[in-house]
Amino acid sequence: MSLGEGEEKGQGWWSPGLLSLGSLSHGPSWSLGPRTSALLAFALLCLPWTREVGAFPAMPLSSLFANAVLRAQHLHQLAADTYKEFERAYIPEGQRYSIQNAQAAFCFSETIPAPTGKDEAQQRSDVELLRFSLLLIQSWLGPVQFLSRVFTNSLVFGTSDRVYEKLKDLEEGIQALMRELEDGSPRAGQILKQTYDKFDTNLRSDDALLKNYGLLSCFKKDLHKAETYLRVMKCRRFVESSCAF
Repeated sequence: MSLGEGEEKGQGWWSPGLLSLGSLSHGPSWSLGPRTSALLAFALLCLPWTREVGAFPAMPLSSLFANAVLRAQHLHQLAADTYKEFERAYIPEGQRYSIQNAQAAFCFSETIPAPTGKDEAQQRSDVELLRFSLLLIQSWLGPVQFLSRVFTNSLVFGTSDRVYEKLKDLEEGIQALMRELEDGSPRAGQILKQTYDKFDTNLRSDDALLKNYGLLSCFKKDLHKAETYLRVMKCRRFVESSCAF
């Protein structure tokens, strides 16, 4: 089943009565088999957020965080798989290490004062981490709309045209968390002044291949950061045995 299967376009929201699963995919205390747990985790991934404050009864904060973490985790995994598949298909093995070193300072998201790892993230407030997560997600909303044009013939990228919808859905979830933590007070979401270039569809050009390789590397790094921030917040608010990562 593809990452987007079971979700209608634009649906992205859920009734709070459906869930109370704070640590669905990680807790060792679960007695369900791996297949059942995986299906339950996927079911949670496909459930929507609450679109408007007051549209449904208040949803448990633990469920909002669990939903956001799962969505960020799946997006990060998709980005990592995309990067690896592109690398295998287009980048000679002997050149990968030198190219990766040259790309170390490529991601402009490194220029914003966001934490670079779990330890640094633990020193920031939840609201700060949510704002950084939002900035990272919003910086990719434009570029990922070109992913499906680059990877039209690959089975791994069969859901690449859904990445934009998944990012928008996660953006909405982060904004819902921000409303909860800011007591519902409206706050305009920050948008990065600078964003990444679009992916180049001319895969016969070496320059285009290197550009796309660099973009995919940054996409993977930025989604890893967003996932880390969300997991740090969830773990310190709701103590779980799955917090070691």
